[in-house]
Amino acid sequence: MSDETKKEGTASQQLAVTSLQETTQPTGLHSVPAASIPEPQSPPQPVPPSTSRDEIISKARAFLASPQVQYQDVHVKRAFLAEKGLNGAEIESLLHRVPTQLPTIPPRTYPQPPPSNLPLLLLGIARLFSWLAGGSALLIFAYHRFLLPRITHTYLARQSLKGHHLSLLRQLTTSLSALKESQAESFSVLPRPDPFKESKENQNLHSVAELLKSVNEKIPRYDQIPVVTLLRCALEDFGRGKDGEDAKPMTEDLFRYLDGQIPWLLTEEGLEFEQELWDTLSTSTLFSKRSPSSSSEAPGMPSRWEYVRPNAVPSPPLVDSLQALSAQMPKDVNTRKSPFQYTLQALSDFTGYISTQVYLPYRHPNIQGTIEEDIKKEIKSLKGLVLNRRSFMTAIPRAPLPTSSTRTTP
Repeated sequence: MSDETKKEGTASQQLAVTSLQETTQPTGLHSVPAASIPEPQSPPQPVPPSTSRDEIISKARAFLASPQVQYQDVHVKRAFLAEKGLNGAEIESLLHRVPTQLPTIPPRTYPQPPPSNLPLLLLGIARLFSWLAGGSALLIFAYHRFLLPRITHTYLARQSLKGHHLSLLRQLTTSLSALKESQAESFSVLPRPDPFKESKENQNLHSVAELLKSVNEKIPRYDQIPVVTLLRCALEDFGRGKDGEDAKPMTEDLFRYLDGQIPWLLTEEGLEFEQELWDTLSTSTLFSKRSPSSSSEAPGMPSRWEYVRPNAVPSPPLVDSLQALSAQMPKDVNTRKSPFQYTLQALSDFTGYISTQVYLPYRHPNIQGTIEEDIKKEIKSLKGLVLNRRSFMTAIPRAPLPTSSTRTTP
């Protein structure tokens, strides 16, 4: 902005000098070039004596009043008037007499605004949306053409597989429920196992020593001793040689006797086994708890225990039928008769007959023919028997021979 203002000031000075030269030209004043205005050192030219002093002053006054020179610098005006032959007093009086005028308002000439960028912006936005719409349409086409059929097929396959799994699970649930119902119906006929039933080997034991001996031979651990057999043997040992109420031990006496016979019961594992003994003693129907019978006895007297032998329970009909069936079955497989035993017997008889016929020509001719007739009858019966056996013989199952059509490669 400073360079433009300097250029405008220089142009206005040149314009003022030009107008001053035009005004002073008819009066006989010598014209001064514009380049010599800012040089005050140039010597002033002499004024011709024919010109009047008043005309020069009036011209100078008109020069200063012109609008082109009115707003110029004062020093430039002084230098120019001094060059025209005016002295200092005349210059000062002329400068003071020039009326001060207000600066003229420049016309309202605003610069033309630059062209709007809105069309270019709208064009760019339209181009962007067109690219987006074209790309979206292309992606949607590729999705519907390639991806959507595969996704649909996969989804339908999964749905069908899921439905098949559900149907199989329903069938499995139905079959399991039917199996449970059939098992419940079948188990209702079967006999219920008795948890306190002793085995036949343990029923023959009647003392704790025998039980421990058999256990040490079979089972090296004491926690696997049959609980019912141990309690029964302990009660029998305690009551051996005693009569009446003395043969029935109390709870403390019974467990004290067991601790003496089996020291292992005093250990930590033995205490757990004693708890199992007490649970069996108090819950099993094979052991009864007898309270004092007479009222004269002390009311705080502890109860005594005794073993109650179980009644013989008749076996269910199913077990009886199974036992009868097993009794009818052959015990030894090697003694069963072969289906070809009769055939072998017939062949052996036929061999004997042939051997007898070999020596028949050497016999005496006086022998009666009844023997020959009997032999012929036997041969016919044997032949019929062999033919019948061959006709109604069951086919022996044999493994099929591999053929080229059924042979498979590994």
